[in-house]
Amino acid sequence: MRSSARVPTVRTASLAAPLAALLLLTACVPRPTPDVEPRDTPATPPPSVTGALPHPLEGPALWTAPFSSEPRAAGSSFVGVAQEKAGGPLHFLGVDRDGVTRWATERDPSCTGFTVARAEEGGAEFVVLLDREPDPDGGVLAFVTTASAHDPDTGERLWGPTGVPGTLVGPGLVFAAQAGSVMTEASGPKAALAAGSGEVLAHERDGDTVLHEHHGTLLLHRDGELRALGADQGELWTRADLTVPEELGDQPVSVGYGPRPSSDSGAAVVLEWTAADAAGGADQDREVLLYTVHHLRTGERLLTLAPDVRPRLLGDGLDRTVVLAAPAGEGEARLYGLAATDPEPVWELPALPGERLAGLVGDTLYTAAEGGAGRAVEAATGGVAAELPPEASDLTPVATLPGGPAVLRVPGNGGGVLAALPVS
Repeated sequence: MRSSARVPTVRTASLAAPLAALLLLTACVPRPTPDVEPRDTPATPPPSVTGALPHPLEGPALWTAPFSSEPRAAGSSFVGVAQEKAGGPLHFLGVDRDGVTRWATERDPSCTGFTVARAEEGGAEFVVLLDREPDPDGGVLAFVTTASAHDPDTGERLWGPTGVPGTLVGPGLVFAAQAGSVMTEASGPKAALAAGSGEVLAHERDGDTVLHEHHGTLLLHRDGELRALGADQGELWTRADLTVPEELGDQPVSVGYGPRPSSDSGAAVVLEWTAADAAGGADQDREVLLYTVHHLRTGERLLTLAPDVRPRLLGDGLDRTVVLAAPAGEGEARLYGLAATDPEPVWELPALPGERLAGLVGDTLYTAAEGGAGRAVEAATGGVAAELPPEASDLTPVATLPGGPAVLRVPGNGGGVLAALPVS
């Protein structure tokens, strides 16, 4: 049964224009928070899969995934969206490794998003789903966007619904009102939730600048400096705990949050060092002097990087991070594998010309290269497991469970279907 507890509200701003009010009515009709429906729907027969497959996938396909967009792997299940037709009802589904749908919950198709999270490093995974609900204090047209956490295997609600300013913008459990797609930097005031409880940990309306959340650790700018917070542990480190890289000498410098990861979140963060003005702040007209990569939770520096190659990051739910960047003092880009438990990179590889990060899925990093083969790299060791022929370079699995199967979008049927395949 759903709790009758009052939903904490973060109200969406009133829209005065009649057209805006009309859009509000037609885009997302407020309704009560839906229940989770247990299911036992058998797997759909598999599609025919031909051609090259990316390492470590192998055929034949096991079953057709019932999702209409890319799912995520969490716990022992795949979780994703199913919508039979545009504008129709949308359901989140939990599907086990045999393709059996175990649970479903309905959401409004135009105002929802989701991500996979943990309350702490090494903790159990859960999924965070968005919805909109009526705001009893705001009038007929008022609504509140909410977030709730669910067990990926059963759909059981773990916390929430909690009022948030808008959709997921990330990294991590960071939310904001914005008009574009999810996981973007263009947004209104942001709020971050505590992963363990769903409580609002920080909100930019209170003067903070929310930057990055991952597995219960939040990086923000507060009271003039960077600070990392744990929901239960309080302040973990601040700008004052960071050592200025020796490459910068004695010049006055400022440090801020650098390029965000391409993935939903990550256990490592990039900081960028710039010249400071006379008052000690950053001079926005100055170029970056140096990049550094740090453990989010400890602040420990892992890499010192050249300023002329913008770092690219991919993180995963196992607190692994892959960085594509050039080390300070060298011009050639390299791939680095980082782990939250190691004080230095676990592995590194020279990057191929034009190489880019394509995905970090399961135990494998996938890359693509301009005009040539990409690579499948073992995420734990940096060993190159296979070259990806050009015809397979865009066939990156979208999700995989430990030991398999993996879900891959395969061509055909007007845009492709999602197929579950074994892994070697």
